[in-house]
Formats: sequence, structure tokens, C-alpha cells
Amino acid sequence: MGQDIREIELRRISPNLRIVCAAECIEQIGRDISGRGQQEPIHICFEYDSFRILDGEKRWRACKRLGMYKIKAVIS
Repeated sequence: MGQDIREIELRRISPNLRIVCAAECIEQIGRDISGRGQQEPIHICFEYDSFRILDGEKRWRACKRLGMYKIKAVIS
């Protein structure tokens, strides 16, 4: 059975503030997403009143930096 991929508003997802990402890494991922679209969904889970990122923090930050409204995600 395939993954259930949904589009979730970026504002509903809380970042993991303990993860440090180099700006150039986020920029590179952003260029890739801008050129080819988001190829790989992030993985999230619902906690309290928002989603928490399990995998894909850099993709989430790149999409946010690009000004995107939604991101493809698999909800666990």
C-alpha cells in the first residue's frame, strides 16, 4: 500500500528549534524545489494543536523561505 501524501499548510507545522541548518544548505534545497518541485514529502505527526516534523526539517525550511503556502507531507 502506498503512502497517503497530503498537502498541509506550512503555518500548521512547528519547526524543530534544536535542529541547526546551514543557510547554504537550505538555499540549495530551495533551488532544487523551485526548479523541480517538491519530490519527496516530509513526515509529520500531530501533537496538541499543530504538526511536528519527524523527517524533512530542511525541506520545510526551504519551502517556507520560498514563500510556499503548502507542503507535501505524510502524516504518522
